[in-house]
Amino acid sequence: MRTTIQFGPQHPVWIEPLRLKLTLDGEIVKDAELEAGYVHKGLEKKFEWDYNKGAYLSERVCAICTQHHSTCYCMAVEGTMNLEIPRRAAIIRTIMLELERLHSHLLAIGLTLESIGFENLFMLCFRNREMVLDVFERTTGNRVLHGINIVGGVTRNIGPEMTKEISGFCDAMEKKCHELEDMIAHSYTIRQRMKGVGVMSQKLAEDLCVVGPVARGSNVPYDVRHVAPYLLFKEVKVKPVTEPDGDCWARTMVRVRELYQSIDIIRQCLPLLDGTPDELLVKSKALPDGENIARDEAPRGELLYYVRGKRSKEFERVKIRTPTYANGIGIVPLVKGAHLADVGLITITFDPCIACFDR
Repeated sequence: MRTTIQFGPQHPVWIEPLRLKLTLDGEIVKDAELEAGYVHKGLEKKFEWDYNKGAYLSERVCAICTQHHSTCYCMAVEGTMNLEIPRRAAIIRTIMLELERLHSHLLAIGLTLESIGFENLFMLCFRNREMVLDVFERTTGNRVLHGINIVGGVTRNIGPEMTKEISGFCDAMEKKCHELEDMIAHSYTIRQRMKGVGVMSQKLAEDLCVVGPVARGSNVPYDVRHVAPYLLFKEVKVKPVTEPDGDCWARTMVRVRELYQSIDIIRQCLPLLDGTPDELLVKSKALPDGENIARDEAPRGELLYYVRGKRSKEFERVKIRTPTYANGIGIVPLVKGAHLADVGLITITFDPCIACFDR
């Protein structure tokens, strides 16, 4: 006998509303239907105003990826105006992007561990994440909505004293990450709970065009920082972090390994600030004209902004393709055939951001 149940929109494993309509045969999921749209804000329409204010609006799309959204937006607009930002601004943007990847991945790892009952490890991840937010507060004045990106560059500098502080933070964070990895990798319980659960084959990942750690956890080496370098990633080479198994464990371990990658990128960027002129912003009297696409590698995967200008302050069209929107299609095939107890774990290893999904 089959039973239909509602998984969500309010569920302890999700921090935002998403609904799965599950058809069960006993404890096995036989069919699933995904429904989103609970936090749709119509942001794309709101972007059709003063392009200078769009960078601040873009940060409101997703509170976890604020720097990536504003950076991608600014790169798209700068492309329509033929603006090349100062080198120092590019270095600062790159450092901030990797700091944000650290705090986003620590959030995702913590929520994944919490979903299988490891409350202490969840709190440990959030304690480490607080260290990143403290650095954000020291550099930008804000912990979440940073507000330093603007079309043409950035509004805040990173001086020698702050450079030294961030370098010390990297040393401390690397040690914390090793401790966290050791606790996860050597836990028999975590391995048994996550290995072989929610398997996405490499072919399925390629067919569905999923992005970010979801794709790289299925051995798809796709990373925008590598395939289409931007900012300082043209100089700092990034090798995509992949895992072969495509299960919940693989997606989690990709994020764990990328913590070290982000720390390494920050360390490579910090010395470049020394001797680079303090110019942070290039001003232009040009207005957005024509269309342009920009993309960057947000913590959840490829983020894309399309803008179309009309030689005025207002845009004719702005379109955002977020990583969760690209990955959402992969949830249903992985849930089908799984145990009901695994549904929460499978979905949370996608690190879903429903605010990004709905926009």
